[in-house]
Amino acid sequence: MQIFRQAPADTAFHRIRPLLAAMLLLLCGLTLQPAPAAAQEIQASEEYDKAFQAMLADPGNLDKTFAYAEQAIKAGDLEGAVAALERMLFVNPNLPRIRLELGVLYFRLGSYEAARSYLMSAVESPNTPPEVRSKVDAFMAEIEKRKSPHKWSGSLFGGLRWQSNANTASATGNVLVGGFSAVLDSQFTQKRDWNSFAALNVKHSYEMSEASTDTWDTTLTNYIARQFRQETVDVSLVEITSGPNYKLFPGSDMDPTFRPYALLSYVAIDDVRDFFAPGLGASLGLTLTPQLLFEVSAELRDRRFRDSFKSPNKSDRDGLERSLRSRLLYAVNQDFSLNAGISLVKQETEADPQTNLEYAFTAGASYNFDAPFGLTSQRWTAIASATRAFTAYQEPDNTIDPFITRFDKDWRFSLTQAIPLNQSWTFVGVLSRTLRGSSLPNNQYTNDSVMFGASVRF
Repeated sequence: MQIFRQAPADTAFHRIRPLLAAMLLLLCGLTLQPAPAAAQEIQASEEYDKAFQAMLADPGNLDKTFAYAEQAIKAGDLEGAVAALERMLFVNPNLPRIRLELGVLYFRLGSYEAARSYLMSAVESPNTPPEVRSKVDAFMAEIEKRKSPHKWSGSLFGGLRWQSNANTASATGNVLVGGFSAVLDSQFTQKRDWNSFAALNVKHSYEMSEASTDTWDTTLTNYIARQFRQETVDVSLVEITSGPNYKLFPGSDMDPTFRPYALLSYVAIDDVRDFFAPGLGASLGLTLTPQLLFEVSAELRDRRFRDSFKSPNKSDRDGLERSLRSRLLYAVNQDFSLNAGISLVKQETEADPQTNLEYAFTAGASYNFDAPFGLTSQRWTAIASATRAFTAYQEPDNTIDPFITRFDKDWRFSLTQAIPLNQSWTFVGVLSRTLRGSSLPNNQYTNDSVMFGASVRF
């Protein structure tokens, strides 16, 4: 706390922004990659070989040919399955279910015109079973969707969060005012609280040319949190980015992607506009090895704050924010990955005491594993991360202490458990802790958090 009364909304958002950003990155970045067990792979390979030999020994037997096609699909040999099923149609063209299977296989191979042809022929007969016709209709609709140059995707995550220090008040209760020590009134000390939240992420991609993989990507992020009691730190955030996504050298081993974009952010605290920020950014991704991915991004935002009755000097924080972030992601195997990142964020303001530079170092790990006791058919994912951050301010703030320049040192820890319920829905639980040490007692605090909710992808 900088003075005896409640901190203004802009300082509240400045303090909770790292946790908010971490949650949004978690929602936009979470993926699951299930892998089969080694014993199942060996068994599938043996059954595939047996079915192939049986078909070779009796090529005119449709039952053996179909059995081989089934094993080929299980083994991932889609081309082999296609060849076997097309031989069946050559012997007996009146097999609508085989035409359906061929349409599905060509769909999985990305040959949508061939898939369309087989699917349409599968329902030509008036005696086509209703379940076959229904399945064909679903695949035909998906083919039309995938052939469109417009692609939509997104996720919605909502739930509840508890914090031990929802208002990020001073941990000591002692503050400096004009260089003198003071004790905060109990109403301004740290308060526990719950909030409800919802985070929406939507992405639209437009294929700029059929001859290339370049797209124009537009993203929308919307986050809303409503406190049960500490309403002064209610948060609303909207951010839009839009720009081309280029494959610089298609087919190269490093698969470099480059995306310049424009952005616009809007933030409200306690249902009052805090600031808006137009800006520009660019990101570059490189596949250094099949297991090692490198990403780097840079952004420039022009933050414009709005004065209010509670915070008449908020516009003193107007200015440019420059950020540079890099990340390495190393996949040890299909189940375990490591990541490390470095970020630099420079905030320039009209008031020199608010100008600061933050540099942070992050390390984390992700692990996929079978559900305990077979609770779900989908595999679970555990994610752990730790961040060490330092924030240096340009000069002392005379209203706090004219002789001490603020310097913050943060530890941020989080542990996430993702439990997929099906292909679309996932239950997510997060434990986190933030420890802030500072050269000024006003800014020292600790906040423990428990968050849980459900995410749906679309």
